[in-house]
Amino acid sequence: MFQLKQLFIHRNQYQKDTWESFLKTSGIKSEASVDAVYGIYDDQTLIGTGAIYQNILKCLAISEDYQGGAALNKLISHLMDAVWQKGYTACYVYTKPSVVQSFMHLGFKEIVRVNDALVFLEKSMTGLDSYLAYLKDNKQASDNACAIVMNANPFTLGHQYLVEQASSENDCVYVFVVNEDSSQFPSAIRKELVVKGVSHLKNVVVLDTRNYMVSSQTFPSYFLKDDQDVTRVHATLDAMVFKTHIAPALSITKRFVGDEPYSFATAIYNTVLKEVLEPTIHVEILERKKINNHIVSATTVRKLLKEKNTEAVKPFVPATTYQYLISTDGQKTIEKLRTGGSGNG
Repeated sequence: MFQLKQLFIHRNQYQKDTWESFLKTSGIKSEASVDAVYGIYDDQTLIGTGAIYQNILKCLAISEDYQGGAALNKLISHLMDAVWQKGYTACYVYTKPSVVQSFMHLGFKEIVRVNDALVFLEKSMTGLDSYLAYLKDNKQASDNACAIVMNANPFTLGHQYLVEQASSENDCVYVFVVNEDSSQFPSAIRKELVVKGVSHLKNVVVLDTRNYMVSSQTFPSYFLKDDQDVTRVHATLDAMVFKTHIAPALSITKRFVGDEPYSFATAIYNTVLKEVLEPTIHVEILERKKINNHIVSATTVRKLLKEKNTEAVKPFVPATTYQYLISTDGQKTIEKLRTGGSGNG
């Protein structure tokens, strides 16, 4: 009879080593972004593992002798229960095409597939249909609509410049703010600062991404071979979800992105976006805004904040962002930033 146990990898080195060794034997990598890890045992033998991060299932591996059977179903069901117990109403998984049927049998629906590399699935009471209805409720009458996707961690003059350029060239601009709270600035704050920072532009609509546009931090890469492969597959996934579901809902014909001369990963990402989206959706890559020959970026802003140099941030952010940073709530966020990681822009 199979038994399920939680593996406390964050405080038990033996359990962490056991987990990582099992994953390596299965040909996949461990990931740092996990909230909880579980193992399934046949008697005393570990035969499978799985993890959750927020409402995403990841790092799923099962011994070859048990694949496609009751053990995998029991493991997936347990991971789903762990997600529901955390209060989520939707559950997502990115996995190999070879195990898709196991998820389908448990009620998951396919959202998009990236060739033979990855399938993105969800199980939700409302799900993608609900999100597309939300987009259509916010649709503006326009013959020339474009989109921008950003973390805005936090919203800078660089972000504002990108939106202003798009606004001047298009009837309507949809700005999607990535929802995940894996950034140092919470999702609600990031969106609020974007809304305030573009309030002077009357043809801009700010929207949530929910779980349908993911950051590199939460994108599961455990079964992909190397960082370049991860970036390409992640970009392809984002582009296919956008092209297949999101753009048609809003009649979007153009997507604006900023170039990133110092980031190889971003260069790959932008290249893949063009490959997948065009010619249906034109991708326009804009040169980044510079102040005193320095590219304005959220990375620079966070670095200055971590160094307790809030005043130096002022030339790089709109007044609305700066007012938040010097507020009581802003100071609390900055303190968390100083004790955390670097995050995404």
